[in-house]
Amino acid sequence: MQSQDKKLAQQERSKDLFALSNQLFATAKTLTKYHAAELNNNMAYALSYAQTAAHQDITQLKALQSAVAAEAAKRMGVYQAKVKVILDQMDGKTSDKHLKEARSILADWYKDAKKKIPQGAGQLGQVAHEVADVGIKALKAGCKLVNEAAAIAEKRVKKASKKGASKANKAIVKKPSIKKTSLKKVVVKKTPAKKVSASITPPSKELPT
Repeated sequence: MQSQDKKLAQQERSKDLFALSNQLFATAKTLTKYHAAELNNNMAYALSYAQTAAHQDITQLKALQSAVAAEAAKRMGVYQAKVKVILDQMDGKTSDKHLKEARSILADWYKDAKKKIPQGAGQLGQVAHEVADVGIKALKAGCKLVNEAAAIAEKRVKKASKKGASKANKAIVKKPSIKKTSLKKVVVKKTPAKKVSASITPPSKELPT
């Protein structure tokens, strides 16, 4: 009974770990998407800056810098709000060490991002990478439990088959050896036929008168 309960607990645990790894991979994918968008915006800004600088228009250059900073801060606010939603979803669900690690990574970024606007957006790629790593750890832990359960099941099957084979061997009854009895030939003695005495004369036939 105890082994059955342990097996069920392992199954539930592995399911939880797989679900958690999927959640963390989805989070990492979202963060990667934000980071990619930020990189594209930075590239567009760099191009605009280069074009403006070429005209040596200081007033326009300052205006561009202000506009870019304002847009970056606005995007950063969106990223923070979305990460806060993810953190709220993670809170109080489970005491799993993988979830705690991922939550800690996101929480640290969330706190630092407020101080580093708009530079905090540049760290999204690293945060996404770290969260994905935690997801991989959770996935490996789930796979390990599944493999352990499979190994235990295989051992039990082998043990049961060995027991069955030994019982079958004991159940086999040895057949008694039948001794061949030699059949004696029955010799039938032939009795000699009695000889008819020659002295006995056959009755004479009387002639009719």
